[in-house]
Amino acid sequence: LISIGLQLLNPQILRYFIDTALSGGKTTSLLFAGAIFVGIALANQVVSVFATYVSENVAWTATNQLRTDLVAHCLSLDMAFHKVHTSGELIERIDGDVNTLTMFFSQSVIYLFGNILLIIGIIVILFYEDWRIGLAMGLFALVALLLLTRIRLFSARFWITNREKDAEFFSFLGEHLAGTADVRANGATNYVMQRFHKLLRNWLPVRRRADMAGYSMWMTTLLLFACGNALALALGAYLWSTKAISIGTVYLVFYYTNLLNDPMEQIRAQLLQLQQAGAGIVRIRQLIQEQPYIHDGSGVSFIPGEAAIEFQDVTFGYNAEEPVLHALNFHLAAGNVLGVVGRTGSGKTTLARLLLRLYDPQQGRISIGGVPIQDARIRDIRHYIGMVTQDVQLFRATVRDNLTFFNRS
Repeated sequence: LISIGLQLLNPQILRYFIDTALSGGKTTSLLFAGAIFVGIALANQVVSVFATYVSENVAWTATNQLRTDLVAHCLSLDMAFHKVHTSGELIERIDGDVNTLTMFFSQSVIYLFGNILLIIGIIVILFYEDWRIGLAMGLFALVALLLLTRIRLFSARFWITNREKDAEFFSFLGEHLAGTADVRANGATNYVMQRFHKLLRNWLPVRRRADMAGYSMWMTTLLLFACGNALALALGAYLWSTKAISIGTVYLVFYYTNLLNDPMEQIRAQLLQLQQAGAGIVRIRQLIQEQPYIHDGSGVSFIPGEAAIEFQDVTFGYNAEEPVLHALNFHLAAGNVLGVVGRTGSGKTTLARLLLRLYDPQQGRISIGGVPIQDARIRDIRHYIGMVTQDVQLFRATVRDNLTFFNRS
């Protein structure tokens, strides 16, 4: 608000300077006006820096909390979700989509509403100078804003598609970089590079359409600027020729019109940011709306100590139409050890995943100590069972943190 006030005040000082100089006013008055002009310009820069500092803090505080919420939500979703969505895709959705909101919160909101206020202030001052100038420039500003808004609505869908391609690309990249050893060992490098090239080739037309939508706003703004300047010069020349305004006021009108162009350009840039932020918001909402299929049971407790494990008519498939386990039955008594042997894909790992309720079977029941695991809380199941996986995940942390999963107690 301070910055807007200073921007509206400076042209008044310039008009006073021009009219005083042309009328043969005192040099001290001109020097005083010049000093005030420079002082206001410097003060405006200081205010802008402070506003940017505050808005960046607000933006990062808000978006970091959103990142935290999204990560926690993704970790709460079932393995079925993570089987369909790779880590690379989720990283891009959690960081890339949210990053568009960082720019929106830190700049767009302040600039968008601030520039709308600046435009209103300029129109009010021009009305005060001459109602004809105020009416003409007010209509010009209204038409310009309506045009820019219509183009933004037209362009938004292109940016949503672009964000989807962005996530698809990083999904591919994350998956294949993680599997570099397997790719090289099996001589699949050329195949991966062909896929890489195909993804980029498919992404190009999508990105081009999104950018062209943004450029259409830029070209529209340039045309509007030219019309606004021509209108200001024509009105100023006419009113000066009829002695309705002074030459200083002519410059004032031209200066305010150029000042009107700046917020229009800023609004155009921020509407482009809004397109990208809007696409990010849509995709973030879609991710938040994903819900787990596996829910906590009623909270039946396990009996402490060793317990029997029982699978009763368990049928399960990662795709329901293609079962991996068919009506499986077995009873493992407490204190016994069972080794399961079979070829790759025969369902060995699946047994452990079902026991931990990372997945639920399509049919049948699994019990621990006579308690159906669907009736227990998921947290209790995973406290009760220890699991050592074939693939060891070492976190970038101390040995202690890797052993205790960051639990300091």
